[in-house]
Amino acid sequence: MNSLKHKQQVADIMQRLYSRGLTTCSGGNVSLRAENGHVFITPSQIDKGNIRPEEVAELDAEGKLLSPELKPSMETGMHLEIYRQRPDVQAIVHAHPPKATAWACSSEPLKNNLCGEARYFLGEIARAPYRLMGTDGLAEAVVKGLGDSKAVLLDNHGALTVGDSLFKAYDRMEVLESLAELQINLRIIGQPVHLSESQQEKLDNY
Repeated sequence: MNSLKHKQQVADIMQRLYSRGLTTCSGGNVSLRAENGHVFITPSQIDKGNIRPEEVAELDAEGKLLSPELKPSMETGMHLEIYRQRPDVQAIVHAHPPKATAWACSSEPLKNNLCGEARYFLGEIARAPYRLMGTDGLAEAVVKGLGDSKAVLLDNHGALTVGDSLFKAYDRMEVLESLAELQINLRIIGQPVHLSESQQEKLDNY
């Protein structure tokens, strides 16, 4: 297994999140589960916009820290619990994209019934109730809220997307933010045209 390669991938995606304005320099976290079950995750208290591969923490399949000189993300427990419950998930992206987070701070749901691409890549957008960051309570709430979905809004916090690759998890975060912006723009333009239930079903089973 090439640990440096996995660390480079995680660092690249974290930098990309920051450069795209999807999180702050201190916010968000990214992880990747390797073939042997090891998890590579961004650390805490570091500039995410300039993160280097050697700063990415590594844990074994049981969650034991293999790089004790590094402090892994405070949300490591949330990532590990998602991996335990979702064997199909190999990568997780958690960020604070401004527009999607605005929806996470609203009691109104972010519906995904407008754009075919967003519907195909994301399906229904899940919700998780607010829990204090970095706690077991947040991990439990997110796992339960996420269920079998690909994207979940964390109430009054941010967003999280998953995938069977790091690229897919990241791509879904971009699509989620685009969907959130689309919904806001339609509030200004008015008269949205929604996908029918049959059109949504075809996309869900495409």
